Amino acid sequence: MRKNYELHLLYDGTDFGGWQRQKNAVTVQGELEKALGIITKNEVSVIGASRTDAGVHAYDYVANVFLDTEKDLYSLWAGTNALLPDGIRLKTIAPCPDEFHARFDAKMKTYIYHIDNTGYGDVFTKRYMWNYRYPLDYQKMKEAAGYFVGKHDFSAFMSQGGTAKTFVREIYSNDFEILDHKLRMTITGNGFLYNMVRIIAGTLVSVGRGDIAPQEIPQIIAAKERKRAGITAPPEGLVLYRITY
Repeated sequence: MRKNYELHLLYDGTDFGGWQRQKNAVTVQGELEKALGIITKNEVSVIGASRTDAGVHAYDYVANVFLDTEKDLYSLWAGTNALLPDGIRLKTIAPCPDEFHARFDAKMKTYIYHIDNTGYGDVFTKRYMWNYRYPLDYQKMKEAAGYFVGKHDFSAFMSQGGTAKTFVREIYSNDFEILDHKLRMTITGNGFLYNMVRIIAGTLVSVGRGDIAPQEIPQIIAAKERKRAGITAPPEGLVLYRITY
């Protein structure tokens, strides 16, 4: 009997071309569909909550999939994990209402961006942090982070290639933490434009090195011009941390 299942995954995006299946790249969605297809002996199409770029990680990614199988949940879970690459793990699988849609039902998303500002670069975290080796003013970065909170047109913080039809998003919180020259930005909003979190992180680094004053952030947002914001931070520092339904 065909049922809808809710999936929770975590993955290290280093070795994958992002979430979405592609013909010429190994992707998280592609590997998950392949594994589930072998287990159920059917063609499988997984619906993901969000498109993460190549190199971006996820701690609790949500997806849903309709499966026609008589296998119990443990067999589905264990069998899928046995077939997935080491960088992807299925945390949970459970039946859910047929109406549940991982993408359209999402209310909030939380991303974390990590920056290693030690100077030498921590070998144990380099796959998961942007190693920025030059001095940064952490207090100015922390001040600047607060200016992103609220409902704004974030056109200035979207890369070319985005498919969004509207550009207004609401940021509920943007916390900036410092621990032993390791920086963490935790941002929660009702949605994000293409590369928006990475551009915000890159803009905070521009603030930290003195190229942009914290008080300029509202002006950059209001200008709606991509060239006014900072660079797009590299993907390895970004983690999709939580999706709220």
